[in-house]
Amino acid sequence: MILRKKKYRFDPITLIFEEIKPERKRVYVESVFYVCVFALVTFLSGYVLSKKFGSAELKFLEKKVLALNHEMRKLISKGRHFSFRLHRELFPKDNNYRTILQIDTLSYNLRVAGTGGSAAEGALSLNENTGHQLYDMINKLNMQLQIQTGSFETVYEKAQEHAMQISHMPAIQPIAQKDLIMISSNFGIRSDPFLEYQEVHSGLDFVAPVGTNVYATGDGTVTFVQFSRTGYGNEIVIDHAFGFGSRYAHLNQILVTDGQKIRRGQIIGKVGQTGRVTGPHLHYEVLYENRPVNPEYYFDNSLTTDEYNKILNLVSTEQTDDSH
Repeated sequence: MILRKKKYRFDPITLIFEEIKPERKRVYVESVFYVCVFALVTFLSGYVLSKKFGSAELKFLEKKVLALNHEMRKLISKGRHFSFRLHRELFPKDNNYRTILQIDTLSYNLRVAGTGGSAAEGALSLNENTGHQLYDMINKLNMQLQIQTGSFETVYEKAQEHAMQISHMPAIQPIAQKDLIMISSNFGIRSDPFLEYQEVHSGLDFVAPVGTNVYATGDGTVTFVQFSRTGYGNEIVIDHAFGFGSRYAHLNQILVTDGQKIRRGQIIGKVGQTGRVTGPHLHYEVLYENRPVNPEYYFDNSLTTDEYNKILNLVSTEQTDDSH
């Protein structure tokens, strides 16, 4: 209750002091004013205290928001690290693979999907909208990864085709080095051993004892197995695909059949001296687009004797397993 000072006035007629009574309206106004001031002070005090100390629920929510914000920033950091590796490691490697396999390389603008560069660019600012930043980074990486995945699929398919082409290439000697006595005739012009005039020799003559193993020089399909009337004697022709073929002539034995699938290093026949020959040897040709080419151009000269033998042993093991 608010105590008020009493006020008096002097009455000249009665010659006494009389108490001045306040008006009711004024008393009401003053009461309302004091109540409003009290309410305002109470509200402001509560607001300040809640801001300074806060409720338990509010504190919990604030901690939750801070924790989520921290996790989003960690995701952004990891995403930028991944983006850095994508741009500095995977993109260059992918272009190198494309160059080796003779595929057009992808431009940088195409790789980043028109998103304005790497997600790793720029520093993470404390004043930025973290949620928007995270969404933008995920969207950018998603588009770049889709493009990179498509590129790797193209590279993989081309690599498989390239591996198949390499395995079909007539790239090893048809006679093992340990069995080879000599190469008696090279590819090119030579004197005919019977008629003694110059002629084109369309292959290599590998001199080896009768019965020596003859190996297929690349994967392919047998297209010819019979005694040739052109002087080649017992002859095998293999189609290696990709425009290549190979011929094996003057054989003592033929161990394959027409239409048979052949692996590089597989035994297909035995050295002989059938047909027009002066002694036991294998006449070997490489054909490209049905025209003889120098076989030496296609031999893998980096292949060691041990590696050559591994190819022969591998095919021999596979054939043994298939027979069982």
